[in-house]
Amino acid sequence: MNFVFISPQFPKHYWNFCDRLHKNGVNVLGIGDSPFETLREELKNSLTEYYYLPNLGDYDAILRAVAFLEFKHGKIDWLESNNEFWLEQDAKLRTDFHITTGEQFENWRWRDRHFQN
Repeated sequence: MNFVFISPQFPKHYWNFCDRLHKNGVNVLGIGDSPFETLREELKNSLTEYYYLPNLGDYDAILRAVAFLEFKHGKIDWLESNNEFWLEQDAKLRTDFHITTGEQFENWRWRDRHFQN
């Protein structure tokens, strides 16, 4: 299983999530805005690969990062950030990469229309 974790270094205790995934045989692929050398050792040891992006808000760059990881490691099974700020972006990435786990972007658009009325 390939699990893309967006911003696995934030907050600091989220390395535990990556560690447990890794210990259960999951390929943990991180994308984050902190240089690899600044990550906690526990997090580094939990990641199969880490893709550094200076700006996680640049959707084209993160789209290319996920595409690279998918090309290198195979189909992405799960994508998550566990960070409220990136929820809509996570949903869009799931939709764009046909990841059926987690919430899809169409649900976000429905939710926006539903709560505006």
